[in-house]
Amino acid sequence: MLRENPMFKKMIATGEERMSKIASQLLSNEKFMNALQKTVTAAMDARGTVERAAQTALSAMNIPTAGDVKKLEGKIEELEKVFEGLSAKIAELQKKEAPPTH
Repeated sequence: MLRENPMFKKMIATGEERMSKIASQLLSNEKFMNALQKTVTAAMDARGTVERAAQTALSAMNIPTAGDVKKLEGKIEELEKVFEGLSAKIAELQKKEAPPTH
């Protein structure tokens, strides 16, 4: 197999070592880290803006959002539990009221 070839293994090890050094240098570079932080912050802000705009658009079109669907799923689960409880109580009452069979 290619992965077991000693030359291939050496190439991978050398590549990993170089990548580790580059990553270490980048992470210790204050300018790079500031730029990276600004980029991540801008991306998160943009994502929030897009999500809010999408929610507004969906709301305007009277289309439920994922959050709306999750809320409804929770309410449905609650109703199912209530229904199961009521069904059990009805079954109990029916047993009590059923005439004895001989």
